[in-house]
Amino acid sequence: MKIIRPPKYLFYLGVSFLILECLPIIAQQRDGLRQKGDRYENTGIPNNCDDKIYGLTYSGNIIEVESIEKSERKIKQLINVFPFKSNALAKGVNNKIYAVKADEQGKTPLYEYNPKSNQGNITKWSLPSHSDGGWISGAVDSKGKLYFITTTMENLVRIDIRKGEPDIMWSDNISVNGWRKENCSAGCNFFINQKDELVVKENKGNHLWYIPLGERFTVSKTETINSLTEINPSNDILEYTNTNGALMTLILRRDGISYYSSKKEDTFSVMKIDTVKLGILTDLAGCNNFIKKEEKVVEDDKDELITASTNINESIRLKNILFQLGESELMPESFDELNKLVRQLRKYPQVEILLEGHTDITGDAVENIKLSLERVNSCKKYLVNKGIDGRRIQTKGLGSSKPLKRSGSEKEREINRRVEFKIIKGIG
Repeated sequence: MKIIRPPKYLFYLGVSFLILECLPIIAQQRDGLRQKGDRYENTGIPNNCDDKIYGLTYSGNIIEVESIEKSERKIKQLINVFPFKSNALAKGVNNKIYAVKADEQGKTPLYEYNPKSNQGNITKWSLPSHSDGGWISGAVDSKGKLYFITTTMENLVRIDIRKGEPDIMWSDNISVNGWRKENCSAGCNFFINQKDELVVKENKGNHLWYIPLGERFTVSKTETINSLTEINPSNDILEYTNTNGALMTLILRRDGISYYSSKKEDTFSVMKIDTVKLGILTDLAGCNNFIKKEEKVVEDDKDELITASTNINESIRLKNILFQLGESELMPESFDELNKLVRQLRKYPQVEILLEGHTDITGDAVENIKLSLERVNSCKKYLVNKGIDGRRIQTKGLGSSKPLKRSGSEKEREINRRVEFKIIKGIG
């Protein structure tokens, strides 16, 4: 009897199918992209936030304020930005602003506006139905995720612009330990501080409640700011990092914005807003309180990364370029090595480089490539902020495609997570 064997390619197709089906189950994402079923839970969106602050008016228009503390500050009115009246405004780390229709209790679409292009559109995200007046305030966290709350804080949602659906953080504020329903009976606004805490402010008083973002929500601190009494009524509060790297507190009044150093609450400066012409302000939006002041570059250097003998396309590893697990934000320990590269690029102004990012070999290959690109883009941003022309720097995310070590212990395989650069022009 003749045995008919299937073609070999069918066998390989079957094996490939099994591998593809099983990988999501067996893979443990070393870079933190798959925690608790959410591959973006611990990853941040690259922070490109500028210094502009936006204020929302009752009439639904936007006030754009550039350089809060400077005498030559520019106040620009953006009219008819949204096709509806809105009370809740958030600014993303991509410098776009987001809003939802006021006093809407049904499913409500999120609107996105780009001040740079003066273009807006309805997004794919919608906030869920509720019975708490309307969406009253918005904010952004250190990872670039957007948050919106309803009038008495009954509902809190989070939107990651890389995902299709918003996350409902809570739909009943009694789930927040230490919270009392009467706290926001007259409405509340909020922002998210550098510690990733919700800072909730009652609209007709001086009380603040601090609620750390996490799996469980608990009021960690209650505060009364006595300094606010002299400028009541106030509608919102926001933190802002000034040009010297100092953290400022902005307080939104009906006729302007007061600001003071967070370390000197008794010293106020006031920026008046023409509420007749521009409208009464109801909500503030900004994102630059998460930008950390970087270290200065010291001009002496013994260990040169680039020499006359360095070859074109020779891979040079940058030591101690560190990131939080699964994130693209540089840790301060990385600055010394990047400062060294800054000095070298200043020494050789004709040199152009390619920054390449690599991750561990475990986890989803596509997500590893994306994360590695976000990380080298963070390195590029650091170099550009130090005065290096961005046109001299290209970036590439290689993910787990070029490991230095495929086997061994996890400690031994840490070498795979690295940032390298190559000279692509200008040497020799």
